[in-house]
Amino acid sequence: MLADRDALLTAAERIIRVEGPAVTLDAIAAAAGVTKPILYRGVGDKDALVQALAERLVARMTDEVTTMVAAAKGPRDGLRRLVGGYLALAARDRSLYLYVTAGGSNGDRVQQALLLADRTAAGFAEGIAAFRTAQGADPSVALAWSYGLLGALHFVTLWWLRDGTADTDGVAEQITGLLWSGLGGERTGT
Repeated sequence: MLADRDALLTAAERIIRVEGPAVTLDAIAAAAGVTKPILYRGVGDKDALVQALAERLVARMTDEVTTMVAAAKGPRDGLRRLVGGYLALAARDRSLYLYVTAGGSNGDRVQQALLLADRTAAGFAEGIAAFRTAQGADPSVALAWSYGLLGALHFVTLWWLRDGTADTDGVAEQITGLLWSGLGGERTGT
């Protein structure tokens, strides 16, 4: 029996959302209505499943955040929308976000995190390079800046999801202020 890969991934997302990021492969296979060997044939091992789910999550996040940023009234508003959108999307899909950021095998977690970062940072870098080029600024900083931005967003998101008490808009505004103005903070007229 062959199972449709997209159907398996959709079932995996559904059960992860219900049972949380610690869900087992046995539970994922059962939710998909297949055996574990069929899940392996259709998707692969746990690391392959995490990678496939990460690709789907990154694609959704990129599409939604890009749309949000496109409606920005200026560069700072665009950054604020990116930060706020990232937080909101991670909160909306909390269990899946946690599964794909920490769900790989113990030996592969660093590689898994980097694969997710590579995919996300590439999209960020394109936007940063385009913006800097339009401003007559050096676009070569785009990749380093995108990884820096992603690192800040990822760890703030993990803290925020774990803490659960901080206000989304407040955290988004604080992180935007840091990323926009640095440790010196924003000043009137900047």
